[in-house]
Amino acid sequence: MLRLADCSETSQIVSLFTAGSGLVRLIAKGARRGTRTRFAPGLDLLEYGEVSYLPARGTAGLGTLTDWAQRDSFSGLRRSLSAQYAALYAAELTGTLTREYDPHPTLFAALLGLLRELAGRLPDGREAVPGPQHVLRCVVRFQRALLKAIGYAPALDRCVDCGRVPARGTPVYFSSAAGGVVCRDCEARYSDKRRIWPGLLRPESAPERPDEWFVVLDEHLRNVAGRAFHTAVRLRALLPVGTPPSKS
Repeated sequence: MLRLADCSETSQIVSLFTAGSGLVRLIAKGARRGTRTRFAPGLDLLEYGEVSYLPARGTAGLGTLTDWAQRDSFSGLRRSLSAQYAALYAAELTGTLTREYDPHPTLFAALLGLLRELAGRLPDGREAVPGPQHVLRCVVRFQRALLKAIGYAPALDRCVDCGRVPARGTPVYFSSAAGGVVCRDCEARYSDKRRIWPGLLRPESAPERPDEWFVVLDEHLRNVAGRAFHTAVRLRALLPVGTPPSKS
């Protein structure tokens, strides 16, 4: 469950990301009443469950939530503020950058896996509070999975303008408008370019410098969405992420 909003004294509007239909927005009639028979034990953010609903009539409007059965509340998220905001950031990204009724099963699996990992699930069934670096690596993996799913994965192995691999020791830049890395010879063509850590040209460096990856991918996601993400501000304050690389 990505988002909840009250729409009357008794009902709520819910945004769900489903395995089969992608993003769906529904009205949950009576969800705020004291007795919740169809939505026991109630509705909450960042839950995983089974849903039944009636689709909206036509191309506009809301569908109707008819049944919700919670299967996992990811209670471990409540033990770590950084993990909780990382999950909220992923929910905001998904709700903003996917279209209604456009299924992305691999992205659904990535989001479910992210929530389980942020909740501290260990292979043996125990739970542990994830550290800040681990949270950051989880977020970066999800950023990359989302960009790939929606067709905006940046090119990071060579200059997207001239096609050459930047020479070792030379400055490297990232341009969201270009769709990836640009070299020193081509960077002047792009006003939005930012100088980045040269190691980002190696995809396997994600676990090594997740702070650098987060900054670059968040900027790219902001440009794709056309706006900043509210949860990213709080996440930056909680995780070992520096300020965005300065424009050069």
